[in-house]
Amino acid sequence: MKTSIKIGSAWGIPIELHITFILLMIAVFVVTYPDLYFFALTLFLFVFVVVHELSHSLVAKHYKIRVRKILLYPIGGVSEIEEIPENPRVEWRMAIAGPLSSIVIGLVFLGVNYVVPTEMAGTLYGSLALDLAILNIFLGAFNLIPAFPMDGGRVFRALLAERMKFSDATRYAAIIGRFFGIGMVFVGLFYNFVLSIIGVFIYIGASEEAEATVVSTSMAGIRVKDVMYPEAAVVKPETTLTEALEVMFKARYHDILIEKDGAFHGIVTWNEIMKVKPEQRSELRVEQMPMKQISVFSDESILEAYKIMTREKIDLVPVVEKAEPAKVIGVVTNESVSYAIEKSKTPR
Repeated sequence: MKTSIKIGSAWGIPIELHITFILLMIAVFVVTYPDLYFFALTLFLFVFVVVHELSHSLVAKHYKIRVRKILLYPIGGVSEIEEIPENPRVEWRMAIAGPLSSIVIGLVFLGVNYVVPTEMAGTLYGSLALDLAILNIFLGAFNLIPAFPMDGGRVFRALLAERMKFSDATRYAAIIGRFFGIGMVFVGLFYNFVLSIIGVFIYIGASEEAEATVVSTSMAGIRVKDVMYPEAAVVKPETTLTEALEVMFKARYHDILIEKDGAFHGIVTWNEIMKVKPEQRSELRVEQMPMKQISVFSDESILEAYKIMTREKIDLVPVVEKAEPAKVIGVVTNESVSYAIEKSKTPR
């Protein structure tokens, strides 16, 4: 079930709205109607969160890091980038860009509020400028708190990573994030329950980020040849789509490798075949379908294979040798990645 809706794009970056954000907007409208001032503030907050996340994404694009999309939640936004920058200086610049943009916008609205004529200061116009200033400055300052998964936590992790291992830096930043989350939960119980909810999200986010980083760091040391399947099911270019599907079912693959004269020719995905009407599959050959020309070397990290599978939205990647890049010697599947993840969690 799709839980988000694409509402547009900026600089080639898709922007999606999570369904919970839509539900929040409906709830705010119903509760505040007919006085829609607070609803208007919520709409402005939506715009400012988009700008905040775009700031992260544009810095990432500047450093040639692919941004998959921006996803907006009720408690903020997330810029889904291809990978965490290896250079700590790049990470802290990406992380700090969002809060700085929010603070700058807030200062601009403070300036607008300052130049508002005295007779308008108490009007809706004057109140709106001041409230938008406070909203943005709070958004920027809150995100600068040095606790995962806040932007400030990522800045803190990047600064630590310049002096220690990346995994250790993540662990320390996550510990602070957990403590901060627990603190917000307790404070919220006595003052504002919303703080408790945000605290729970921060605690969970810090824990998940720490675990994901430890796993990916450990996976980086596992080679493709350690977890690949040595036998790969292949078909010839003249194979019909119906025949290719039969091979997929027997091999339990969702995609199929094409070999021509013993050389790797490409991959046809399950999704591409499913676009063809069933009655036409016995007439079309796999060589007539769009193919993906991707592969990994046997001595590469399984993490690199996983990145390719995620980027290409594919369930398997052929394994080749550097000396013979056209000869398939095995295949990496989702099961291979799952095995690598379990292996990475095993103490050595």
